[in-house]
Amino acid sequence: MAMDAVLRGVTGMTDLMHATRTEAARIVELTGGDVVAEHEMILDRLVDAELLRRDEAVALLEIYRTTYEAGEGKRDPARAYLQSRAVFDKLAAHREVTPIAVVIGSAGLGGYTIGAGEDGSTVVTVMRLSYTQSLAGIGASIGVILGGAVGGVLGGQIGGLIGGIIDDKKDKKKT
Repeated sequence: MAMDAVLRGVTGMTDLMHATRTEAARIVELTGGDVVAEHEMILDRLVDAELLRRDEAVALLEIYRTTYEAGEGKRDPARAYLQSRAVFDKLAAHREVTPIAVVIGSAGLGGYTIGAGEDGSTVVTVMRLSYTQSLAGIGASIGVILGGAVGGVLGGQIGGLIGGIIDDKKDKKKT
């Protein structure tokens, strides 16, 4: 490999981890721990970077809020899933949908698990507090800085995956 072919702009894993922790701490401090406000800040950052449209951010916040409320016992998880699914379907079917909106919305639906109950009926479980969608948003935000829209999609997928792993380690509520 010629010396002029050296990689530029390479960021190490520890740099990404530090950036993620720093950004998450900043957001938590600004919102005083209000998780819905935290997610709204993440989405606003992506709108400001022109990686999400405002209407997508509104839809994604609705999915997040609905899922959060179901996890807190304020909504029926099955109804919350169907409502979130309808919002996501409309978002994903839009002819100008952004890839980052699809990644974050999909991560939001990842907070739900649908399976069969002991009697064969359908059971929907939801994470009490899902990190999947929030970490997808933070990952997309950081990924954009490092690699534009493609970096944002990859960062969103990685963040959502990590959030999903965290969610799987916590208790689920059942309908």
